[in-house]
Amino acid sequence: RAFDETAQDYLNTLEAKYSTHLSYENILNRYWMPTFAGWPVDEITGPDIKRTLASFNVSQKTKRNMLIPIRGVLDHAEINPNPASGIKLKRHQKEEIDRYTLTERDKLIDRLEGQNKLYFAILFGCGLRPGEALALNWSDYNGEVFSVSKQITKRRLENSTKTSVRREVYVPLWVREILNSHPTRFAGEWVFVNSLGRCYLDTDVFNNAWRKAHRLARIPYRIPYTCRHTRASELLSTNVQPADAAKQMGHSVEMF
Repeated sequence: RAFDETAQDYLNTLEAKYSTHLSYENILNRYWMPTFAGWPVDEITGPDIKRTLASFNVSQKTKRNMLIPIRGVLDHAEINPNPASGIKLKRHQKEEIDRYTLTERDKLIDRLEGQNKLYFAILFGCGLRPGEALALNWSDYNGEVFSVSKQITKRRLENSTKTSVRREVYVPLWVREILNSHPTRFAGEWVFVNSLGRCYLDTDVFNNAWRKAHRLARIPYRIPYTCRHTRASELLSTNVQPADAAKQMGHSVEMF
């Protein structure tokens, strides 16, 4: 059976989140179909896969992600041994993350307004993933904690987190002050509301304001996800136990 037919059957029977399904489909179409589309799956070898990997000038992380769906397709075809399973990629040491200082955080928050200010206060103060913040309802907030159980990903609402685990996230007092005075508090379902009165499906508006705030504050730009890393460090520096901090962040202790 040809690789493209097997890959489509694999995707049709894959039990995974929408975002995962979409990611695997994109990887297969972008990286593997141009080479293997018409190949019989039982003729694909490890060296064939390695040559295809080497033909793309992408990061090692991207290559590791590329291997996941092709490994799944070959498993689905019951190819044993699976030629993709024996491929090992070198791991490079990650660059140290340039987290924000407390002074930098406050300067940036001071240069944001409205929903932008609240959005980044939540990222900084609660360590939520961007898609988790976009998906917040007021019913998720009890005045002290957020109940985080959903996310916006790939412009779609998913009723689960990245790890499929609901968690309770403490909201610091300084974030509550901004949160409790936010206009949507008594106006509707979503914490963050676009011009149509619906939830945002992407972070473009917030990211534009983020870049502008860095220019105004004369602070070196870092991506919004750095807020989450900054919160993780803050939890440890204030002597929160690693297991409790990991739970707040939605990680295993090992990952944290």
